Order: sequence, then C-alpha cells, then structure tokens
Amino acid sequence: MDVTGTAGARAAGTAPPGAAEGRGFMDTRLTWTFGDDDFLHKTGELVPLSPTFSVGERPQYRLFFDNLNSRFTGRENLTHLVMYKKLPSFIEGLTTEAALVLRFDLGQLAANTGNLNSALYDTGSYLRLFYQTGSKEKEGLGLTFFPLDTDRFRLGYLYDLSWGGTAANINQSIFPRLQGAAPGMKIQYDHEKFYIFGGFKTATIIQPEQVLNPGGESEVEVVRVGETNYGVLAGAGVDALENLRFDIGGGAFQQGKFDLEDVRGKQVYTYGGSGRVVVHQNMPVPQSVDFLLYRNDPSKPLILFKPEKYDPTQFAWSVSAEGSVLQQHLKDFDAAGATKDQSATAGAVQGVIRAGYLRVSATGIYRNLNFVVRNVPGFIPFETLPQSAKTDPELFGSLAADYHIPSVRLTPGIGGGLQLPATFRSEFSDGGIQAQRVIVVRQQGDESILPYNKDRTPIMQARLAIRWDISDMFALVGWMQFIRDNNGTRVVRDPTEGSASLRVFQSPNRLGASVALQARF
Repeated sequence: MDVTGTAGARAAGTAPPGAAEGRGFMDTRLTWTFGDDDFLHKTGELVPLSPTFSVGERPQYRLFFDNLNSRFTGRENLTHLVMYKKLPSFIEGLTTEAALVLRFDLGQLAANTGNLNSALYDTGSYLRLFYQTGSKEKEGLGLTFFPLDTDRFRLGYLYDLSWGGTAANINQSIFPRLQGAAPGMKIQYDHEKFYIFGGFKTATIIQPEQVLNPGGESEVEVVRVGETNYGVLAGAGVDALENLRFDIGGGAFQQGKFDLEDVRGKQVYTYGGSGRVVVHQNMPVPQSVDFLLYRNDPSKPLILFKPEKYDPTQFAWSVSAEGSVLQQHLKDFDAAGATKDQSATAGAVQGVIRAGYLRVSATGIYRNLNFVVRNVPGFIPFETLPQSAKTDPELFGSLAADYHIPSVRLTPGIGGGLQLPATFRSEFSDGGIQAQRVIVVRQQGDESILPYNKDRTPIMQARLAIRWDISDMFALVGWMQFIRDNNGTRVVRDPTEGSASLRVFQSPNRLGASVALQARF
C-alpha cells in the first residue's frame, strides 16, 4: 500500500482512449517529481549518489516495501500503444482476439543512452482463441500465443516472489545469457470455481557445443552458438469456498549449458513449484497487473488503475500466504567435474483490511540467498555455495496505513518496515586468528562487502505521505522518507598504511522529501 504510487486513475467503468475503435494508447502515466532523497549529506559522500533537489524520478525513492505486486513504482513516465481487435469466429462459440502491445518508456528515452530497446519494446503482444463451453461467458478453453515475449506468463503470485519471467533488462529473466525475447504459448481452462493452465516458452541462449573440426580431421572443437532452450509451466486454482482460494503451479526451465572447464557442455536447469492460499471477504483475490493481458475492448474496458472504492459501512479484508521452492542444477563448488541441485526458497504472508475509509496492510517476506539470486543462477554464477560458507536469509516485515477524507479528497498515509538483508559469510584464519567476511545482498546486483568481522544490521525505512486527488486522472502527492541502512560501505585509504585500502561503513541515515504531480489516463 503506497499512496505515492497510486495517485490518479481512470474513472471506474470509463473506456480507455481509443477503445471505441478497439485501438489506441492506453495506460499512460506522466509524473513530474521534484525532490531530494537525501539532504543530510553532500553529493558524493554516500553511495548510491544523491544529487541535490532536482526534477525526476530516482531509484532511491522506492523503498523495499513499495509496490511489492508490481515491477513499477507508479511514478514512471510511460505509455502503451495497444492495437486490439476482437471478433466472433465462423465457428459457433469460438472468439478470436489479438493485441499488439508496445511500451514507450519516456524516462529511458529522455536519458539519451542510445539504447532504443530499453525505451521501446514489446510488453505482451498476443493472439488468442477462446471457446466457450458453458453458460457463463468466461467459462471455456483459451489458447494464448505470444509471438514475441512471455514475461507476463510467470509462476508465483506476489510479483516480487514470481519466477520464470523473461525481463533480462531488470535482472528478472529465468534464461541467463538470453538473446532477444522469449516467445511461447499458454492454454487455460476457466470455470466459475476453478482454472487449470499449461504452457511453454522458448529462448535462444549462447552455450558451448562440440562440433567436428571443419578441416576434415576427426577432431572435436568447442564453439559457442545460440541454441533453443525450453521452459514448461503448469498450474491450477480452485475456489474451495466462496471466500477461500487455493493456487498451485510448477515449472522446469533449461538454462543453457555450463561453460566452466570441468563441466563444460552439461545442462543447466531450474525446476520447482509455488503455492498460495487466500482467505478474503468483500475483497477480490489479489493479482498483479503485470500478469494481465492488455485489452482495449470497448464493451469491457480494462481498468488497470481503478480508483479505490470506499464504503463507509463496509468492512473488507484479505489474508494470503504463499511459498516457492526451486531446485537449481549447478556445478558443485566442492567437487571437480560434478554437478548437483541447490535449493532456493521463498515465502510471503500478506494481510489487508479496509474499514470504511481506513486501509491497513501488513506484509512479511522470507527469501534465502539462493532465491534472491535465482536468475543468475547462483551467488557464484552457475555454481553451488561452498560447503564451508554460511548464509543468512532475507527477512522483512512492513506495516502501512492510510485514511481517505472524501470531503477534501485527501488521503494521508504512513508506512514503515524492517529488513534483514540476505548475506554470504566466509570464515578463515588470518595469522592464526579466526576472522569472517560478510557480503550483504539486498537484491541481484546490489551488494555490499562489510569490514572484517562485522555482521549485517537491520535496515529501517519509513515514509509519511499525503495525496490530493484533483480529478479522476490527476493528483498531487507529497512525501518524506527516512532510511537507516548501516550495511553500506566504501573503500578509503588506510591512514596507518598510506597506500593500502580500507573498507569502512558510510553514514547510515538518509532523509529525503519530494512532491509529485501525476496524471494517468
């Protein structure tokens, strides 16, 4: 629950622009942000860098408990071009539809990096056949074909714990060394009380292959070529009772071949499963909008950012618990020429209460180190953890609340959380004295090496925010945030040695504030 990222939305029941023709731009988000994520320190004193007050979104504005069910903060500048068509088939009961979905990331375009692929890319174009098998319109068998990319087709339920995606540009591709996109297809049967699905995706991965020497001699040489790798996914869900949902899913993914000397040419792969149980009352089963298909259907408009509906007399709530267990086939670090499976596990518990104009949410998440780096795969790429190494899992809990004041359309909110980041610990003897080195891993690619014999400390984050809805599409948001992270380090010159480097802790506290003007349509 983050009021800084949910301001402004299309009015409920209002068709998106272009829907009358079944095509056009939709899900447009424009945000003007002015602020500073840390005005306690001068620019350059801490890493990551924090320039003084300026216009623009910053990664540091996103706290670890923000928008756990989406890849986006809600403050991006982007839009989607959706060319959509839906027609009944010549076969009775069969419906055909197709959508070309392009995302324009205006923030990336304005960055002038020259990388057009990060600013304009496919985000779930599809062709779909649906055969209605029952009296209910949504009951039937659907075939969805993804000709370009299948990142929306994933396993898991909370977005931050999902797996099997293909978004390599944000380190969320199950296929390492992915070349291009990963197309595929999905088949799903929907019933009023249950659903069941299966599907696959393909990816081109650069991997070593043994081929005969083209010189005519009976010699084998190793070449590195792009080869097709597969992923298969399946799952089901059932509403056992009106307010009780069970979901389960599983999959297996080829991830290329090892290019390490003693195991070169052997297959790398990941397999596993996820499950969830949801108990809810007067509230739908939660689902990430990043898993949905884009539809510009004038008769059934897709409301991606439907405004929160408040009923002063209603009490609604939802509690969900989910878990994922993966097995990753990697090189055995401790045995030459051997491979073995390594476990990656994660779990989450979420609760949401809406009582009149009050909303309260609480979240707890567990991820072991292997799950944090599941898309590498492995903390040491393509290798298991050494038997002598020790790890700590990531643990975090958060609590957030906001209250809507309808007379003035204001929604003040407060949120905070405590996180123990995942770590990798190695112990060794230094001159006969036992010592240890700890590496803190906040997420894939975000690591800190701590000074000798220092351990991780909790990360605390908090935000106070207020949102003013000016119209159904326009809002003004302001917030202050505080971060205390005493796991950040930097390298300085050792004053006793002169030329030697020394790793020390940097200042742990960051205090920032910002204001944002948002429009969504």
